[in-house]
Amino acid sequence: MELDVKDRKLLNRLQIELPLVRHPWRLIAEELELQQEDVLERLERLKREGFIRRIGGIFNPAGLGYKGCLYAMRVEEALFYPTAAVVNSFRGVTHNYRRHSRLNMWFTLTARTEEERGAILETIREAAGRPQLYEFPAEQVFKLKVFLNMEEMAASSAMTPGQVGNKTLSLYKEHQEIESSDLHLIRELQGDLPLLPEPYTEIARKTGFSLEEVFLRLQALQAGGVLKRIGAVLRHREAGFTANGLFVSVLPEERIPEAGERLAGYAEVSHCYKRRAHPDWPYNLYAMIHGPDETAVRKIAEHFIRQEGISEFDILFSTEELKKTSFSI
Repeated sequence: MELDVKDRKLLNRLQIELPLVRHPWRLIAEELELQQEDVLERLERLKREGFIRRIGGIFNPAGLGYKGCLYAMRVEEALFYPTAAVVNSFRGVTHNYRRHSRLNMWFTLTARTEEERGAILETIREAAGRPQLYEFPAEQVFKLKVFLNMEEMAASSAMTPGQVGNKTLSLYKEHQEIESSDLHLIRELQGDLPLLPEPYTEIARKTGFSLEEVFLRLQALQAGGVLKRIGAVLRHREAGFTANGLFVSVLPEERIPEAGERLAGYAEVSHCYKRRAHPDWPYNLYAMIHGPDETAVRKIAEHFIRQEGISEFDILFSTEELKKTSFSI
């Protein structure tokens, strides 16, 4: 299905944030010069056609006392899919990809305790035939913001990297104690927000809060770093971003902070981190680059390495999405 200009504007707007007001769709409609009924009909269609994965709360695991990490391993082909099934069975695994690389399975795991994490990883290693499991914790965060620009997909920013709104991000926000009533509210928002004229009124009914209390609690969760935003999460491939490349490079430690800021400035980069290096895997600066095809992704990477004078790098394209979901408790 072809998206029209209004569809694209709507998808862009909803990736930013859904306002905390009684009639959020009406406010969005006014901004885009549409009618509320038109907005709701378009959203129903865009979800049905697979462009929108979900519309709901996007939460910060660290704010809830969880810690995430990236892992990779080499899994023999005979064990690959049985291992993927084991990896995907854990709620704490939100992403799992086959990548074109010596390390062919890459996944993220979020856990509350090291004991829980250790038990899960041991089960995974056992299923995979006990290969070496590489751990890549983030040591510095330069960017963590997925925004698929649906209005400027054909525009290239490779020659003019932009600016990241904030400097190096804090790795882990100190988590706050969450009341059980707030946990109920969080769980409701981890699903799909109802496409009704007053979606938060329905959330209030389900949680037993007044509408005013829902807004106050959500504002407090945002202020405390638990709730990032309420908005739309798109399906990359259906939205036209069919190439997903994990760019990895080797830089001297002292150059990483400034180079990481510059890499994070590219619009096509959604995640950018300094990560732990290993003796046989020396890469220490990582970025996720999205594009309509592999050529577009390579163009971004090649411009960056020329600018920085980087000689050791790779782009690990995902060849299969094994699991992708949002963090939930």
